[in-house]
Amino acid sequence: MHRAPRTRLVLLASLALCATSVSLPAADADWQRFATSKSATVYFDRASLRADGDYVHYAVRVDLKQPRETKSGTYRYSSALSRFAARCDTVQYAATAVTLYDADGKKLTEQRTEPVIWQARFKDPKPKGLQRRLIKHACAKLDRPIPADGDQDEDAPKKKVRATLGAGIVASREGAIITNNHVVDGCAAITVMDTKKKRHPATVVGTDRKNDLALLRAEGPFATAATFRDGQPVEAGESVTVVGYPLAAILGTDPNVNFGYVTALAGLRGDTSRFQVTAPIHKGNSGGPVLDQSGRVTGIVTAKLNARVVEKRTGDLPQNIGFAVRGEIAQLFLERHDVDFGRDAGGAKLENTEVAAIGRAVTVLIACRKNP
Repeated sequence: MHRAPRTRLVLLASLALCATSVSLPAADADWQRFATSKSATVYFDRASLRADGDYVHYAVRVDLKQPRETKSGTYRYSSALSRFAARCDTVQYAATAVTLYDADGKKLTEQRTEPVIWQARFKDPKPKGLQRRLIKHACAKLDRPIPADGDQDEDAPKKKVRATLGAGIVASREGAIITNNHVVDGCAAITVMDTKKKRHPATVVGTDRKNDLALLRAEGPFATAATFRDGQPVEAGESVTVVGYPLAAILGTDPNVNFGYVTALAGLRGDTSRFQVTAPIHKGNSGGPVLDQSGRVTGIVTAKLNARVVEKRTGDLPQNIGFAVRGEIAQLFLERHDVDFGRDAGGAKLENTEVAAIGRAVTVLIACRKNP
């Protein structure tokens, strides 16, 4: 069996791309041959090099001498162009876009990653081999030093940048965001992204660990804010809509909408500060709104039942059991922090599409970067 050289394997593993030399549609590119193996050639685009705050941006092309299929088998590609952002001080990097081409230079597919995602999910801060050489080359061109290779302790455990992604609710147009405490607990930096993809730095200004609530103050203003249901506790059997960013790194950064019902008026072990819903909940939903049929907030998503743990204990695999903090508790929390939020005791029943539009407009993505 043919084995690709180690240099190429390291590159492909770290860049998550593969790419015969073809004429790619990049008229403004200035390609510099950077590395060559028996099966691939790597080029660095000198024209793409730029600095943006803490980040250095650059593009890399990998040409394969024999076309390959993507893992899904959807495309057979011969070349790939990837764009990267790197930090010279910590030698961190992340792909911001990947474009695949066929042997004739025709674009097959392009995937871009929102900054709020790649900034929160930087890879191994101590890359080796070709990827480290690329970062070092880019940083040197911009006169930004990186730690010497000898500074690495090979026996020390790798430190990875930890990050969490969650959802939040715009409580006021001035920038008050309510979310779960566990979404922002221990954050070194917090970024909030609205539905227009505008990013706002944010800080924690209040917490309630018992009820898993936190209040953020983000640089506003925001186009619209949520309305909370007033004077009507949630009822068993009513229809609800859940909005959030489940598995955002995979599914993308557009708000995701799910529908379900209220199944119980208490959480685990009869906890009356919570209620149960059937709407599917995943990582990235935490802190997002539970809306009634009038588009008013009746709760805040906080957790889902760990189905695998329950299956081990009982032999039964539960499905679609999620929990939300009651809206009344969230309102008291906002009042204690002097947030001027909207509430409404009435409201006409709306179509699902209308409720979804309301929920998407007031739900933001929260990216929390944590210290290693």
